Amino acid sequence: MAVEDRLKLFVTQQARPLVVLFAVAGLFCLLGAGYVFFTPTTQTVSEEVNVQTIESSVGTSAVVTGNSTLYEQGETLENRSAYFVPVTPNLSFHAETDVPPGQDVTVSQRLTMNVVGVRGDQPFYQSEEVLLDERRSVSDGSVAATRSINVSAMRKDIQTKRAETDGVGRFRVSLELNVTYQTDSYEGSLSTSAPFVISGQAYYLDGAVADSQTHSETVQREVQRPSDPAEYGGLALVGLVLFGLCGVIVRTEAVSDPEELRTRISHSRHDEWISRGEFPTESEKQYISILTLADLVDVAIDTNRRVIYDPDIEVYAVIDGNEIYYYSLGDLHAHAWLNL
Repeated sequence: MAVEDRLKLFVTQQARPLVVLFAVAGLFCLLGAGYVFFTPTTQTVSEEVNVQTIESSVGTSAVVTGNSTLYEQGETLENRSAYFVPVTPNLSFHAETDVPPGQDVTVSQRLTMNVVGVRGDQPFYQSEEVLLDERRSVSDGSVAATRSINVSAMRKDIQTKRAETDGVGRFRVSLELNVTYQTDSYEGSLSTSAPFVISGQAYYLDGAVADSQTHSETVQREVQRPSDPAEYGGLALVGLVLFGLCGVIVRTEAVSDPEELRTRISHSRHDEWISRGEFPTESEKQYISILTLADLVDVAIDTNRRVIYDPDIEVYAVIDGNEIYYYSLGDLHAHAWLNL
């Protein structure tokens, strides 16, 4: 209660400066909210332009020429996970590179079959067969080329090499695609490979032979950022709260009695010197009015007496012999007590 009374007393004493301060601050907040709302900010953003993507890949296909219960004669198999030499002895590789359409693009495609004999990590034999090597300029967005190999003959050749090495080391076969390109804005290269496995009667590419590259240019531009509702809404809310505080201060000043607040504060501060009680009026006593409760408490301390508080008539008094020192917030209570 003492803290609340002190706050009310401060507000009552400083009401005018506080109202002016809060009103000005609230006005600035509302003006700031309006400025933020009607003045969007701009920011610099980075943007990728002239984006061009080049993609290269190799697909496979084979026509069924051998007798099989798996497939029909003449059937074309495409991009299968495994092929079989007796059924499809010939395999076709389809190299294709997709480039940006609507412009002249120069593309070179080189497809090679590499055979490497290794013992441990060291090679002892290496050969390269060029399956495709062409350079073309296109404007329709795609370059494609096909080359077929006889896998049956390749298998026999590898078996012969294994026999000649008498089982020392092993032979690894891989398919490698190398692509170079030049567009109207960019140039570069792609390189990808995958093992070509021949195991018994089966053969297959052990992985995808594919690669891609995306080019772009980074530019910066100014964009307008919409006003943030949290910013102008927060400022407006603070402004309204400050104006509301002005109303609270005005109302507090109107209903608060500074002298009553001071009395209550003094009562709380000197509570150990004040006792509740009641006292009658005696004509032979001398009654001395004290201006403030704090002064009355000082009298009690000086005379080593206690302050008596009668809540019924709201009067404080110190009785010292024939002298009664008293303090009352209102003359009406004191006059009623003294029968005046």
